[in-house]
Amino acid sequence: MHFSRNLASTVVLVASSLATLPASATIITYAEYHLGEPGSLGANNRPQDSSGNARNLATDISGSAAVTGNSVFHPNAAGSTAYLDTTPAGNQGWYSSALFTSLPTDNFAFGVFAQASALHSGDVFTVGGSNGSFKLSLATNGWGASANNVNWISSASGNVGSFNANTWVHLALIRSAGQTTFYINGVASSAPYGGTPVNDTPHIAVSPGGATYFSGLIDEARVVTFTPGESAANVINALQAVPEPSTALLGLIGALALRLRRKR
Repeated sequence: MHFSRNLASTVVLVASSLATLPASATIITYAEYHLGEPGSLGANNRPQDSSGNARNLATDISGSAAVTGNSVFHPNAAGSTAYLDTTPAGNQGWYSSALFTSLPTDNFAFGVFAQASALHSGDVFTVGGSNGSFKLSLATNGWGASANNVNWISSASGNVGSFNANTWVHLALIRSAGQTTFYINGVASSAPYGGTPVNDTPHIAVSPGGATYFSGLIDEARVVTFTPGESAANVINALQAVPEPSTALLGLIGALALRLRRKR
């Protein structure tokens, strides 16, 4: 049939395009916290690493008071079915001493989905606890990023206008070629920052030292490393667990082939 010939040609064209895609195996997952799915939380809701690297957070601060939930308003996080909620009374947070000391100080990135009902000061996800460690936070002006007790990477006290109550947002910091940029929903939202990070004791929902706590919803916290020159778009996709282009194309080929068999 004419339709089948066209469909077959499409399958061939899509398959041939796979050979022209750039290699994308340069991004490696360092740690991954699903924050809500079965098996993603240990005792007192301690975030467990699903990457296979066993980088599990070992210490909680009233962590058992947190709850998990899911909603039709869940973020567009690939594969996510639940989130961690730190809004119940009390301060909840988690950390693990010296867990990220092997994380390189260049060509790495980390990100997390978050939302809150009101502006307040609280760190969502940090890759260290020492001065200079990088943090993704909610601050008095909006979503922000900083080097702990050293310098803001975003605008001071967060980016004005970046916060919308009860709205999911993806926050990320990408460190590449000695420069760090803050991203909100995949869009570069700061000037590059040149200070070298201190990677050691990660924190989720609590500031290093326990001074302030994030009260809101958190999901899909990830840390990746990558080879020099990797694009920011690919890194953001990896942090959000978006399928690689080749995977998407293979799925399309399968669907087209199935339609072709049914038409014959």
